[in-house]
Amino acid sequence: MVKQRKSSARPIASLIGKTIDPVIRKRGLAKAELLAWWPEIVGADYADATMPDRIRWPKDGSAAVLFVRCDPAFALPLEYEREAVRQRLNGFLGFPAIGEVRILQHPLRKAKDVEKPPEPDPQKLDDLARRLGDCEEPLNASLLALGRQILARS
Repeated sequence: MVKQRKSSARPIASLIGKTIDPVIRKRGLAKAELLAWWPEIVGADYADATMPDRIRWPKDGSAAVLFVRCDPAFALPLEYEREAVRQRLNGFLGFPAIGEVRILQHPLRKAKDVEKPPEPDPQKLDDLARRLGDCEEPLNASLLALGRQILARS
């Protein structure tokens, strides 16, 4: 009879969630999973135009207030679906934690909006590569990447 080994591999989300949770908790968000599941909570129409900003938990233990950042162009349509978002969020959390959703109109910066840094001068980059030639390979690649970033900014 062949014994099967139990795999020690775990999903990376289970490892990252525990690391990120303290940082997220400072902003008032209960779990990092809320950020990961946000597109499914609000739907495809609002996934790129909204994001949860913070949750304000009252001291009396009543339902919390969720503040949602929303691109101004999507604020009015989201206003009409605010109650549905609240219900889906409470369903995600498993209990009626959120009593109100407030919309904060704020433009969201997307990854495609971020400018790429300019390319460094090829002559300076070749000079840097020549100087780093005698380093071991992992260190050489790291230093070259760092040098490329520095040269691109100067």
